[in-house]
Amino acid sequence: MTLIDLGDLRDAPPPVPSRRSPRRPSGRFLPCVAVLAVALATLAAATPPAGRVEVTVPAPPGADLLVAGDLVLVVDPVAERPAARTVAAYRLDGGEPLWRVPLPVDAGRLWSVPMGSGSLVLTGQETDGPGTSTMALDPATGALRWRIPASVVERAGDGLLVQTFGGGADPGTVQVVDPCCGTLRWRAATPAGEISFRSTDEGVDRVVFSDPKGRVEVRDAASGAVLAAADLWSPEDRPYGSTQVVGDLLVTVGGSPPVVTAYGLDRLDRRWRVAVGDAQYATPCAPLVCVQSDGGRLRALDPATGAVVWTDDRWDGFWEVDGALVTQPVGSAGPGGGEYVVLDPATGRVIGNWGRWEITWSTGPDVRLVGTRLYPGGGLVVAELDVAARRARPLDVLRDAAGECQVTGDRLLCRRIDRTVGVWRLPR
Repeated sequence: MTLIDLGDLRDAPPPVPSRRSPRRPSGRFLPCVAVLAVALATLAAATPPAGRVEVTVPAPPGADLLVAGDLVLVVDPVAERPAARTVAAYRLDGGEPLWRVPLPVDAGRLWSVPMGSGSLVLTGQETDGPGTSTMALDPATGALRWRIPASVVERAGDGLLVQTFGGGADPGTVQVVDPCCGTLRWRAATPAGEISFRSTDEGVDRVVFSDPKGRVEVRDAASGAVLAAADLWSPEDRPYGSTQVVGDLLVTVGGSPPVVTAYGLDRLDRRWRVAVGDAQYATPCAPLVCVQSDGGRLRALDPATGAVVWTDDRWDGFWEVDGALVTQPVGSAGPGGGEYVVLDPATGRVIGNWGRWEITWSTGPDVRLVGTRLYPGGGLVVAELDVAARRARPLDVLRDAAGECQVTGDRLLCRRIDRTVGVWRLPR
């Protein structure tokens, strides 16, 4: 079993971002795509450098593929006999099989949670039940260490934040458990409204419960201690809209017409209040607070005053990556991916055009965006979507890759046409 190295592509000409008006999404990416196509055609025709080798692991169609630390996990598709379903582990380096064990729960799709605690934590929705299950396996042997009926949210300090979903009169819960053995550290019943979390590089550090009847409660995620509680939903704030954590602020949207109000997160002291007629929810777009409407209008507000800094109705959602906003024009999504641009969050100005890609998000600690799309001669075009350089940097054409890719660190995993998964090394 071998490893493909994508190689050094410094001689390949990079795509040139289009400078055409961003008001014409159907045409503004064409120069970028044309240059990239020439670069990749040359790259695909070149003789692969010596030493480019490949790691493969078997994976039947429909199997879940997970990367957990230095392991690749292959989870059997949901079968007619759930008791016969297994999960197999292979080394990310080398592809050697390590173990295969029966899946201890009848779960549908699974996902892994990096804990760094010596446990392999998996969580997923049960196939034939209303609940979710989380389990911890020994990464060396696959042996089951513990299992609880809950779904993992994220790390909280050195604990694991999990959530259960109630039904009828039975409320759900938010809990923190010990990753070593699943023992409970704290638990709180969830309200009928919303639960918001603030995520940091170390995991979730704040949990906010918002009951549409009025009470809002802010807790320390690691300990469960109540940091602040108040009734924020006055008559002019009703009907209830949404409550979101945005940096150091708690931002509520409610009332008719909608009003956006910001509070200090740890004291719930009111900072500002503005009327935004079609607002639905708030979200971070550092250094500002963004408010999205149902019709796609995006408003960026000053976090200190609530004043509108810029507004735009061209974008269909966005992600904050390395201090910039990644978004796509309304209506651009479709088969083969979407057209992506990079915005300056302080001004809303377009500062980069990437073209049309399927974006693969990294699962490791380093945020790295890789784009793939079908290559006309078969396989996938691979490029790094560089936020700092504001361009798509071509990496390779993988002739035997079929899609469903994942990125972890400097590795790219994709399904291959021969019912296996290939692992390729990404250049830095």
